[in-house]
Amino acid sequence: MLTYQSSSFISYIRTDVLRGTCDVQLKDGKFYTYYNVSRRALLNLEFNKSISLGFWFNNNCVNSNATSSLVFDVNKVYAFQTNPYVLSAA
Repeated sequence: MLTYQSSSFISYIRTDVLRGTCDVQLKDGKFYTYYNVSRRALLNLEFNKSISLGFWFNNNCVNSNATSSLVFDVNKVYAFQTNPYVLSAA
């Protein structure tokens, strides 16, 4: 399920309750996948539309036992596409 709410930091959060994962797209272009997220917290996010995305993200992904991996960074891909000779992004 995709969750779009007004947030100054997060574009959207996609949850998978069965697997206990969520994908988070930040406004700066970074895309993270979090594993071992509390299924109760994921359900709370899906059914409670008034919850703050930033508050939920900090409590259940950043400051928890969930593990993350950076999957995608739009800024680095865009820099590579505009200049194919750049070997590493700043």
